[in-house]
Amino acid sequence: MFQFFIKNSANFKGLLFVVGLLIISGFLWYTQQLVDVLKEKSTKELQFRIKVFESNINNPESEHDVGFFFNEVIKKADYPIIYTDIDGQPQSWVNISAHLDTVNTLNKEDSLFLYEYLETIKNQNQPIPIAYQETVLGYYYYGFPEEINKIKNLPVFAIVIAVIFILFGYIGFTYIKKSEQRNIWVGMAKETAHQLGTPLTSLSGWLELISIDDSQKDTAVKEMSNDLLRLNKIANRFSKIGSVPQLKSENINQLIEGVVLYYKKRLPNLNKHVSIELKNKDSFYYDLNRDLFEWVIENLIKNSIDSIGNKNGVISISLHSKKSSKWFHIDITDNGKGILPVNKKSVFKPGFSTKKRGWGLGLSLAKRIIEDYHQGKIFLLDSKIDEGSTFRISLKKTSSI
Repeated sequence: MFQFFIKNSANFKGLLFVVGLLIISGFLWYTQQLVDVLKEKSTKELQFRIKVFESNINNPESEHDVGFFFNEVIKKADYPIIYTDIDGQPQSWVNISAHLDTVNTLNKEDSLFLYEYLETIKNQNQPIPIAYQETVLGYYYYGFPEEINKIKNLPVFAIVIAVIFILFGYIGFTYIKKSEQRNIWVGMAKETAHQLGTPLTSLSGWLELISIDDSQKDTAVKEMSNDLLRLNKIANRFSKIGSVPQLKSENINQLIEGVVLYYKKRLPNLNKHVSIELKNKDSFYYDLNRDLFEWVIENLIKNSIDSIGNKNGVISISLHSKKSSKWFHIDITDNGKGILPVNKKSVFKPGFSTKKRGWGLGLSLAKRIIEDYHQGKIFLLDSKIDEGSTFRISLKKTSSI
């Protein structure tokens, strides 16, 4: 189910939208529950304070000063309170504003503000009456502490920030996606040229050889036929990217030997002084797609050849596995220029390349072929500057290995 959402971008966006709504709804519900609890506690606290004050003024035997109770019990509350007479005229107040809390005589503007504030808190809570000997003297109107209002407004603030963040994220994501699509199209074109380069160069070399030495015609025609077959194979490889390839049991050693032989014959035409060695000659069988797996090996060998440059080089390919291990390994090692430590985590990312003419799709395609199509792993095992690199392909053992 999850893979279905991931592979279908429209469904994945829908899933994100639903999850986002659930998160926001849960956040709003939790915040509202918290606000309701704090409101209830504030109401009960004020009711208690007023009952204590009311009990004191109704107790003729009380020795406590009524003013003391009013100032210490009522006015020490930390939320807005306005006490009115039975006609609704404000008589005292607290926690309304820094200015009103310090004045006794109100001007026109102060009175207007106080009455407007009274209307506001009337809509928030029912007033608490205060009585003396069963006669209502007045009413206490109260709002909520500022902290409750801040918490109440927090979800709105959070949602606004989230919407802004998502908007900018969507715009950025859309731009990056379009940029990546452009790069992929250009990259695929360059990767195609990269793949076609070797057989086309080889064909040119054989044609030149025939023009110089006619006695090499038969050999050249045979090799040119092989190059044409390779061009067809390259076209077939690109047609399989994006589809589900068929797998069948193949001899991995023979497959790699074929790739090695192909490059050995064409290295002189590439003006390269490189030897390619396949160390292990034992037969290992694995369920794979031959065309795509050859592509991976060729990419790794071609990268090693490019890394070696113009110096004499050695590319070593070893196949090995421990009996106790669940994995079978293919190591491709060269003595090229190596990879900088800062770039080691980026070598398989689309678009990454250390070559001036590279477009960085070879290794990313290799990673997809190994991991998505063959359920294996491919990674940079080791690399040292001016000493070389080792790439490893790891495949899970089957009954065939």
